[in-house]
Amino acid sequence: MPWSKMKNIILVILAATNLALLILVGGRAIQGSRLLSQAREDSIQFLRSRGIEMDESVIPQSMDLRPQIVERDLASEERAASILLDGPVSVQARGGEVYRYFNEKGSVQFHSDGTVSAQLEKGALSLGEDRPAGCLALMERMGLQGVILKEEKDRLIFQQTWKGSPLFTQQMTLMCQDGDLVAITSGRQMMGKPQEDTARETISVATALINFFNGVGTLGDVCNRIDAIEPGYSVSVSLSGPTLLTPVWRVTTDTGAYQLDTVTGGVTRVS
Repeated sequence: MPWSKMKNIILVILAATNLALLILVGGRAIQGSRLLSQAREDSIQFLRSRGIEMDESVIPQSMDLRPQIVERDLASEERAASILLDGPVSVQARGGEVYRYFNEKGSVQFHSDGTVSAQLEKGALSLGEDRPAGCLALMERMGLQGVILKEEKDRLIFQQTWKGSPLFTQQMTLMCQDGDLVAITSGRQMMGKPQEDTARETISVATALINFFNGVGTLGDVCNRIDAIEPGYSVSVSLSGPTLLTPVWRVTTDTGAYQLDTVTGGVTRVS
């Protein structure tokens, strides 16, 4: 048989083999998706049989958030400090991975665990007439995306987000006086670029719902209704290691709020 014909036959065989493999893999993916969907429905019915009602639409269809890991970014911290203090800053290493940046307009201090605090001279930084908008614009210039959770007479509470998902543990209280930002207290932030943490995997939606039921019972609590589930991240750090972003659910019920770790399945109360 001429080589040209044999080559064409081989190409046809390889193409057919690849098509068969594609169909096989696709079929398994569809079957896996159907099994996960059925398991989700079964777990919803299980909770209902135990007296916990919910609108099925509040239950996530899938676990879309993945565990992340991020290294501390000192350059971003210094850049954020220079924006907050509106000019070049000097740096002071204070030990324990604590860095203080300062100039004539004030000072800001960053810790390795994400804690941040700042003191500004009055008149150094105005948030404008629309304080929430001014706060969000300032945070964005500093490299932080987020939302304003609460506005009171002399303070704003800012919560950081990443790719639109809330970082529940990363909040800052901005203290104001006559429209000027004068301090940041009770603050935690995350800087740097998160990367997917392939060493950790999330549980399924069905497993999360069963773990929620068991976890609430272990805490000695009782709930009769799930009102909302908000996916987001809990951020944890060590003094010398990287920052971990763990996907969690914030579950609002008729008797209180809970946080479910979608990696370990652990459930804790939210105050």
